[in-house]
Amino acid sequence: MTATQAIDRIEAAAHPRPQDRRLHAHGANYDAKFVPSGQIGHLTNARHLTEETALVVRLSNGSPQYDSDDRTRGIRGMAVKFLADGKGIHDLVAANFRVFPSSTPEGFIELVEALAGSTEDTLKAKLTTGRKFASFLIDHKESHAGIKAFLSRKAPASYATTRFDGLHAFIFVNDAGERRAFRYRLVPQLGEVDLDSAYGASLDKQFLNAELERRLQAGPVSFTLAVQLAEPGDATHDPSIAWPEHRQLLPAGEIRIIGLSPESDAWERQVYDPMRLAPGVEASDDTVLAFRPHAYSVSAERRLG
Repeated sequence: MTATQAIDRIEAAAHPRPQDRRLHAHGANYDAKFVPSGQIGHLTNARHLTEETALVVRLSNGSPQYDSDDRTRGIRGMAVKFLADGKGIHDLVAANFRVFPSSTPEGFIELVEALAGSTEDTLKAKLTTGRKFASFLIDHKESHAGIKAFLSRKAPASYATTRFDGLHAFIFVNDAGERRAFRYRLVPQLGEVDLDSAYGASLDKQFLNAELERRLQAGPVSFTLAVQLAEPGDATHDPSIAWPEHRQLLPAGEIRIIGLSPESDAWERQVYDPMRLAPGVEASDDTVLAFRPHAYSVSAERRLG
């Protein structure tokens, strides 16, 4: 499957507006900064992770529909762009689930097709009786853990109380040339809180960005950027396999979201690319990770053209 074929299939299944991202269509961009912890300097010579750095953070609903309902369960995204002289040098792209739902790009597109057009009312029927979804589960046993986690999660009460995981493995490189695989996660300092369904019924359909902006009037909202370090034998090529939770977890620093960016519309035209990496961090052998920037490029060309 080529990147063009992947975007064609998403468009055919989900019918996004031409000017929108093919996934994560609705979101907003916020000014932020990174304050390092000083605890990962022995692992990497990445200056942007060991010095205070300006950021832009995009928080989004993962649906391909711009008018997607924040009150329903589903993917939420947090993308972080580290800046140098106002330009992006390293992007983090994370979601509110612990593993990627497939070990291949083809499997992910099949899942998008199987769940396309779902609402809270129709999702359960698709998951329990839908033939396309049942066929997907038969063909992609590696996806069962991710789907089970999806079914157990409620909608988040706030972006400020949602944990986001980077899903893919990357490699730290230090001054001595030593290499260590890691995955990152963005942990809300306010803790994790799901949306109460009864209370959610009283909220606006798209409440998450507005709710965050109200919080920011009282001060920054912070996340800990934590890195989970791999041990020998931990899979780096397959994002559908979680590493054991007892693996060492180090705080790389704090991401402080300050407020809605005055340039939010301009940043909305930018791509948050998980393969945009700065010195000190390298890609792993994950083929899904390698595929993503090609698909993003096709999507960006179409929505910006």
